[in-house]
Amino acid sequence: MGIGTAVLLTTGGMATAVAQDGLGGQDARGVKATSKANASWGYAKATWKWKGAGSTGKVKVYVDDQDCNGYSVYAKMQFKRATGQIVDGDNYYWNSDSRCRGKGQTRNGPKFSDNFNITHGRVVVCQSDWGWDTCKNGKWHKNPKA
Repeated sequence: MGIGTAVLLTTGGMATAVAQDGLGGQDARGVKATSKANASWGYAKATWKWKGAGSTGKVKVYVDDQDCNGYSVYAKMQFKRATGQIVDGDNYYWNSDSRCRGKGQTRNGPKFSDNFNITHGRVVVCQSDWGWDTCKNGKWHKNPKA
């Protein structure tokens, strides 16, 4: 059998599909993913599930303004297509400087879907500093479904 094929097992009259690609029964639930970006002025962590070659489940993002310097901090998602092109997710997740007391903010975002294969995803934390924002990229998480 080749990679990505499935074996059909029968036991007691029931049929069970067993994936040969190492993903097992994860196709219906999705494969968990995490990315973190850390800078002296801000931190972000994103979690999501890969649902298919070009889609995720809902994204959950934690963002924290770590130095309260008067510039707001936000996070965004980025996705890499099989072509190598990097596209931003639809939402920015803000932790405004006025909320700089205590812990950061956790935000729930929409699913991401694209007509292209999405090979990787990551979170990016940025500081809105009047001009080209200063950003720190998180590590890419590979999409095992692409």
